Amino acid sequence: MEANWCRYFSIKMDVICDTSFLMVFVSTPIGQIDKIEAYFGKLNFLIPDVVISELKDLEHKTGPKRSRMVKTAIEMSFSKFKVVNVLKSRHVDEAIIDYAITHKCAVATIDRDLRRRLMLNNLVILTLSKNKLIIASQSKT
Repeated sequence: MEANWCRYFSIKMDVICDTSFLMVFVSTPIGQIDKIEAYFGKLNFLIPDVVISELKDLEHKTGPKRSRMVKTAIEMSFSKFKVVNVLKSRHVDEAIIDYAITHKCAVATIDRDLRRRLMLNNLVILTLSKNKLIIASQSKT
């Protein structure tokens, strides 16, 4: 019943992505997105500008195959997702955590250390398991 309500009113959930999630997202078919959207509403993927910078650096430091994947991730970020400016920080993960807390959005990552830190901040975390999008933790608020 709740899922239908979300669809009816077109509720959306902003999800900020880290580099690891974005790279897997563009290279692997992902299942279960519809189930997550049925519960939370349409997922609005946000790509931090610092992730784009990280990808551009990675593009020049990797081999041809990975470089093509990185280029695809950059292109997809601008064409299918929304690129957002985040507060500059010493580390990309810090910028993502700060943005998620400030803007009350979920975070998509496959990075275990980042997931642990997000859990400490009681944030909704989306991750991948066997090429399926899953909720790693859910905010209690």
